Amino acid sequence: MVMGCKNRGRWTWVGVRGMGLLIGMVVLFFIDVPVVRASWVIDPARFHASAHGQTSCQECHEEIAEMDLHPDPRNVTRRARDFFKPEGCLACHDSIMDDLEAGKHGSLKVKAPDRYKDCLSCHDPHYQTRISDSNSRRFNPKEPVVNQCGACHDARDALPAFSEEDAACMTCHHPMAEDSPKEIERINDFCLHCHGKGGTRAQAITEEFVPLIDETSHESTAHAEVACTTCHREAASYTHDVQQPEDCGQCHLPHHEKVAGSAHMSVSCQSCHLKGVSAVRDEESNCIVWERERTPDGRSIVHEMVRFDTDTTCQRCHFAGNLLGAASMALPAKSVICMPCHAATLSAGDTITLVSLAIFLFGLVLFFSFYLSGSLPGAVGGNSVARLFRLIGGALTCIFSGQIIRIIRALFWDVLLQRRLYRVSPGRWMIHALIFYGFIFRFFWGLAALFGSLWKPDWPVVWHLVNKDYPVTGFLYDLTGVMILAGIGLAFGRGLIQRKGRVPGLPEQDRLALGLIGGIVIIGFMLEGMRIAMTGYPTGSEYSLVGYGIGLLFSSPRGLVEVYGFVWYIHAALTGAFIAYIPFSRLLHIIMAPVVLAMNACKGRD
Repeated sequence: MVMGCKNRGRWTWVGVRGMGLLIGMVVLFFIDVPVVRASWVIDPARFHASAHGQTSCQECHEEIAEMDLHPDPRNVTRRARDFFKPEGCLACHDSIMDDLEAGKHGSLKVKAPDRYKDCLSCHDPHYQTRISDSNSRRFNPKEPVVNQCGACHDARDALPAFSEEDAACMTCHHPMAEDSPKEIERINDFCLHCHGKGGTRAQAITEEFVPLIDETSHESTAHAEVACTTCHREAASYTHDVQQPEDCGQCHLPHHEKVAGSAHMSVSCQSCHLKGVSAVRDEESNCIVWERERTPDGRSIVHEMVRFDTDTTCQRCHFAGNLLGAASMALPAKSVICMPCHAATLSAGDTITLVSLAIFLFGLVLFFSFYLSGSLPGAVGGNSVARLFRLIGGALTCIFSGQIIRIIRALFWDVLLQRRLYRVSPGRWMIHALIFYGFIFRFFWGLAALFGSLWKPDWPVVWHLVNKDYPVTGFLYDLTGVMILAGIGLAFGRGLIQRKGRVPGLPEQDRLALGLIGGIVIIGFMLEGMRIAMTGYPTGSEYSLVGYGIGLLFSSPRGLVEVYGFVWYIHAALTGAFIAYIPFSRLLHIIMAPVVLAMNACKGRD
């Protein structure tokens, strides 16, 4: 689950050359994305329309026939210019040097002839169009040549066949489709020509740089039926050692919160899913990337993917004394009790969640049992179950009646905007609003992030909602946390001021509820500061003003990995206690107030 980081890895036991060779000497097939570097693949249509379209491969590449090994793994990291010799062009274009000495090159005036001696800096020998074509009335130089077959000759349904010698070259250099099982097999065979563990000369040379792939083991891997170039998009190019990192997201959607969690936003996919690698922190990007481990037999096992059957994979990062910024213990996913504040999940698998929900439901049963033990308006007789069904029936009748607009209006004005409370006391409304709207904002932000990650995980904005290091997300989460704390502080102060003048018989302020909420938020800010410090103050985290400030207070962030898990469980325990306390406290109005207001609206009461 990587949004802020590419799926990067690095090699520590070989140089840059070795890193490129690991990906493989993939020979000559079609890449369906633009490639900046010179590709080994030749587009037959573009080549046919070029100035050299009628020229045999051997006329320019005559040395290939004399090589005892082709392709040669030692050449894959070289640049196209490393193979260029001006004599190859001058054998046909013999007037070029004379023109340069005369101060011209084509229609250009030349002042520095030496700058024109590298033909490849301007001309692609396989796709260079004929200069004279620009003078043709039927040829439009602004349009692709391959779309103008009728400009030079009568249009045809197919390209002319290659000569027998050129056809042999195109066996490897012709584009290959990645959606055809037969072509995929050919592509992978080309890769294994150098990277397979079969004892050939090419493989022996490759093994000097990188470990080889056991073909038998590879057939049972998750990607055995996937073309190598699906992942290694730039493999069929010169400078094979500087390919861009593979992006697993081109095929796989990111994990949702329950599987990986927002804490894994900066962890590369390979750090968890590749076999035989170690997770390391990249000092430049601050991301968790991967580092290959040498196997005793020198065999490459990185393609044998890890499936998360056990907790072993989590222990790559989550262990005591790690330098990755990960808690020493693997923590459970944020559950349903975390939803009021976080982009959590609809899960309830950990002990704290199960216990708190059990107490919460038990409290609701007690409350409604007591409520239904009395008589409902308009009801005659019946036990509690019958009364419950009558109550539900009345609610459904009201919802599907003409009163639904009245109910929505009441919920909007008196629940969402707290109109009744404002009429009674603007001061109390402000205190309540700081707490209420802080939770409401976080709740709906979290819902959008959760359902977005489940239904539209390919939308980048979804992961901005999840990522606490995204500036807007971090700032607003801290802002709402400060709002809640301000409301709690003002409520405590108001309670102390009014305590002396309290009318006897009226209930006292529920300080336990306020204390639980305040404790949850304070510990939450501490956790945020610890996370920011542990992960090296990632880019964007500075917008979480409170959390970032707390993070700066820790002089030794590395030691926090041992403590973080315990503080996290304190935060979770306070949250569970808050949820369990709701039915037994005045906090029950969170549930009952909207119900009562809706019932009154249905009956026409203001």
